[in-house]
Amino acid sequence: MANYVPLDFAAHRMLRLANVHGAAFGDDLGMVSVVASEIPALVSSYPLFFRKSPFSGEYELGAVLGFASDENLFLARGGWDAGYVPLAIRREPFAVQQSATSPDRNTLMVDLDSPRLSRELGDILFFSDGRPSERLQGVLDALEAMVKGAELTRRYVAALEALDLIEPVEVRVDLGNGAAETLAGLFTIADDRLATLNAETVVDLHRQGFLPWIYQQVASAGQINALILRKMRQQEQIGG
Repeated sequence: MANYVPLDFAAHRMLRLANVHGAAFGDDLGMVSVVASEIPALVSSYPLFFRKSPFSGEYELGAVLGFASDENLFLARGGWDAGYVPLAIRREPFAVQQSATSPDRNTLMVDLDSPRLSRELGDILFFSDGRPSERLQGVLDALEAMVKGAELTRRYVAALEALDLIEPVEVRVDLGNGAAETLAGLFTIADDRLATLNAETVVDLHRQGFLPWIYQQVASAGQINALILRKMRQQEQIGG
């Protein structure tokens, strides 16, 4: 259970933030939510699909990290084996709480029960004068990008829904030796319907900045093969 409180220099100046990744820190995720503005950076490593939020029932964009809910194939020897780490991972264990009375004002919250925090190991959060450390500034930048990206993502999803371009997909992969994995509950872009859009609609998607994201997301499905190779390499290491 998370224990979020407002981050405060006086109260939390001795806290340190883990500078490694691992299951012990909550990084054992099979899929992580991302924002649409991350798509260009994500497609070189991750398959991108939609899923339905269990809370709102709305589509949310996600990057697949493994073939089980607790399997992250990008974890390697305390690091993250990809050139780009999703914002949702980089901002942990911090969050933004929007003011009910002033929507433009946000409060930085920290989960004090997070295993990423300690007083002995990791990066400092503050310099001695109270300024955010470089690490904390990186978290703030990630949160700002997520907040801005959330609205863009809603518009991106709404545009795809309006054009009936989101469809369910079941991803079944063969891992060799008779082993197979199935990723259920995912949705993808219907590239057959995408190909039939008229010129005016395509121009409108381009004007909104969505067209490159659409084609990049479609192409990202090819990263499933790279994910399979990661899985097979890990199995060989365990078996060896």
